[in-house]
Amino acid sequence: MVAFDTSSVVSRSASPLAANVDGEIVMLQPSTSRYFGLADTAVRIWQLLETPTSVADIVDALLDEYEVDQQTCTSEVLTFISELAAAGLIVTTTHS
Repeated sequence: MVAFDTSSVVSRSASPLAANVDGEIVMLQPSTSRYFGLADTAVRIWQLLETPTSVADIVDALLDEYEVDQQTCTSEVLTFISELAAAGLIVTTTHS
């Protein structure tokens, strides 16, 4: 498993099929036949992953949009990014 930090650059994998349903993202990962649902802040992170984006830029965007401290935001984004990667939903573009 890839270890992520704030310099990691990640983007959506091409494989999941995704649809917006009532403000939530519903996805199917065809390679595993697993379904995923994203809501609230996870939807915003998914939107930011449309193009290759550093974890630091994701954290900065969320800090601008939500009331959360930087340490909590960074920790939770790194955890979520790791979960997305483990499910094959994102790819690492660059890791410095």
